[in-house]
Amino acid sequence: MLVIVGARPQFIKAAALHRALKDRPEWEVRWLHTGQHHDGALSDQFFHELGLPVPHVRLHPDTSSREKRLGDMMDGIRADIEGHPPRWVMVFGDTDSTLAGAWAAAAVGVPIVHVEAGLRSHDWGMPEEVNRVLCDRMSSVLICPTDAAVQHLGAEGIVDSDPTHRPSPVHPRVLRMGDVMHDNALHFGSTFPLDQASKGPVLLTMHRPSNVDDGPRLLSWLDAIEDWLTSRQLEVIWPVHPRTAQALDLHRPDWRKELGNRGWKLEEPLGYLNLLKCIHAAPLVLTDSGGVQKESFSLGTRCVVLRDSTEWTEQVDRGQSVLASGPTELSSLADEMLGKGGHVPDDLYGNGLAAVELVDALEHMAVHHG
Repeated sequence: MLVIVGARPQFIKAAALHRALKDRPEWEVRWLHTGQHHDGALSDQFFHELGLPVPHVRLHPDTSSREKRLGDMMDGIRADIEGHPPRWVMVFGDTDSTLAGAWAAAAVGVPIVHVEAGLRSHDWGMPEEVNRVLCDRMSSVLICPTDAAVQHLGAEGIVDSDPTHRPSPVHPRVLRMGDVMHDNALHFGSTFPLDQASKGPVLLTMHRPSNVDDGPRLLSWLDAIEDWLTSRQLEVIWPVHPRTAQALDLHRPDWRKELGNRGWKLEEPLGYLNLLKCIHAAPLVLTDSGGVQKESFSLGTRCVVLRDSTEWTEQVDRGQSVLASGPTELSSLADEMLGKGGHVPDDLYGNGLAAVELVDALEHMAVHHG
């Protein structure tokens, strides 16, 4: 099997898969890093921290444009598939690495396993929505983290086929198995002291182009967050994404000094475990990251999602998360969520064994279909 990773969320999801495969020496797994996240703070530290194997292949795509990066990733993945033909190509989530891996596998005719299939935000302005829909259409095995994900696929005509058929895009297997990211949060979060929950600063993360590439909107978000923090006398820790830092350097060159003087704790991008610890300790999470939103659910922390849509709609339905479509909504929604206190996670994303169930299912298919 060829496993495609390239961005932070995929490294984390792949860690759960790697643990599930450790005691199964009969599995031959080849790892390919697309180079999408090439910054050490967003890539290398996760491999070390999560104990992931050194990739057999690491691509170095042209990053001057999204189109060139996608093209280079597709070419590199296809070349590796043709040189080392796998039984499956596994992709995770909805990044450009996901799309590149799925496209390359489909072009060569290798079955695709899409982990985290069926998610929909219904916001076609998000590249991630386009990526996940296209990937689902090409996949042979679709691993869905929630019942809603299965329903989304069904509404698009993608339904579970008779298991006697060899899995293919024409006869896909659609399996509801929980969430591998939830596996990891439970695995590592079980060691965090309960008496530190909600006792630390608010956690802020922000990196989406819709929030940070527009200078006035980004500054409006920061002003709204600052006003709310001051009104509630709360501290904040902000691991600043390189994309966000670049935008702030352009639009407010003294931002580090200004925010530091206001008591903001500014950090470089955090490793996975340190980020989980911050979520555990936070009384509230403010984020535009789907992954951080989900991790906050797993660790029982309320979350304000700085977007007007989310692929994790069930968390909103349960009251753990709320959508803030613009800076003017921030204060009232943050007050609302903070007032609710901690959230007790249920089995929305499974019991922490999704990766084990996934490997079991693929083994079963391999036995019956070769």
